[in-house]
Parts: sequence; C-alpha cells; structure tokens
Amino acid sequence: MRKALFTILACMALVGFVGLPMLQAVEAPADMKIKAPEGYDKVTKTEVAFSHKGHAKIDCKMCHHKGEANQKCSAAGCHDSKDSKDKTSEHSFYKAFHDMKSPHSCIGCHKKEAKGPTKCPECHPKA
Repeated sequence: MRKALFTILACMALVGFVGLPMLQAVEAPADMKIKAPEGYDKVTKTEVAFSHKGHAKIDCKMCHHKGEANQKCSAAGCHDSKDSKDKTSEHSFYKAFHDMKSPHSCIGCHKKEAKGPTKCPECHPKA
C-alpha cells in the first residue's frame, strides 16, 4: 500500500514539475524582423532577421527583462528613445541590441556565450 501511494505521489510530482511550466509557456513567433521603431530619426543599417525558435532555450526574461514576453523593446518606458545619436542611455533603442556589456542585449549575450553574430554585417546584411 505504501509503495503504491509513494509511486502515485512521485508520478503526480513529476507531472506537475514537467507539465505545469508548459501551460504557462508563451507561444513566440518563429521568425521576425527587428527594425527601428516608427519615427526613429536616422536608419543606416538593414533590418535584422531574428528566429525565436533558434533562441527557444533562453528564458524570455533574458531579453524581455522589463516587461511581458510579448512587449516590444521600443514600447513606452523601455527602449523608446528615437534619437539615433542616443547610444548610451537606458532608453536607447540602439543600446538594447548592441550593448557589449549587458547580457540582455544581442551582442552582449553572444559575446558572453561565445556564439552567435557580433559583427555588423553578420546581423545587418547588405541591402
């Protein structure tokens, strides 16, 4: 009797541990283009192709560190500076993707993990 009860409880714990996080998982789009927000004053590079599937093993909060997983980086209060010369402030759209010292930015994460593109033409192909 004890063995059966233990087995049932162990199975329930395993289902809860594995299954419950799947219920909360966000369905991210497979592919998208990252481009400067509407009204950005000067765009000099091409848009960046991005695959959520290719980054599926990374916790969403690594990139979406201040908001919901479906919130854009350029949302109000996040990286909403539309000044192309602003490359250092917390609100800089440029810095959100290019900060070499931040694990939340593309380049910062790629450098830390020692994989992924880190040079301009690797992300921004010639038009």
